[in-house]
Amino acid sequence: MKKLMKIVGIGVLCLIGLMVIAGIAGSGGSKNPKAGDTGKQEHKVAQEPTKIKASELADDFDANQVAAEDKWKGKLVEFSSEITNITDTGLSFGKVSSKDFSMTQISCRISDKQQLLTVKNGQTVTVRGTVGGQTIGVIDVSSCEIVK
Repeated sequence: MKKLMKIVGIGVLCLIGLMVIAGIAGSGGSKNPKAGDTGKQEHKVAQEPTKIKASELADDFDANQVAAEDKWKGKLVEFSSEITNITDTGLSFGKVSSKDFSMTQISCRISDKQQLLTVKNGQTVTVRGTVGGQTIGVIDVSSCEIVK
C-alpha cells in the first residue's frame, strides 16, 4: 500500500509539473517573434489628408456632435482659415461656422513651436492635423502643422 501511495504521489507531482510547463508555454511567455513575423520594420504609408473647408467641419459639429465625431474623429484633414489666437500650444480659429451665431472654434495643437513664430493673428494659413473630439464648442485637432 505504501508503494502504491508513493507511485500515485509521484504521478500527481509529474502531472502538476506538466500543467505548469504547459501553462507557461501557452501564456505567450516565449519571446520568439510572432508567426509570419520576419523581424523587418514595416514602412507606414503616408496618409493623404482630406482637404475640407473649416466651415464644413464646424457645421458638422454644430449639427450633431456625435455624428461629426463618428465621421471625423481620427481622420487627417487639411483646411485653411484665419488665425484668431496664437498660444504656446498652437493656433485657434474662430468664426469657422457658416452660421451667424455659432460659437464653434477649432483648436489646432502644433508640436513644432518654431512654426508659431512666423504667423500672426488675422493671417490665413493652411494646416493639417488629426481631428479629435469637441469640448465646449472647441473642436480639437492634434498633431497639426502649418503647410502654407
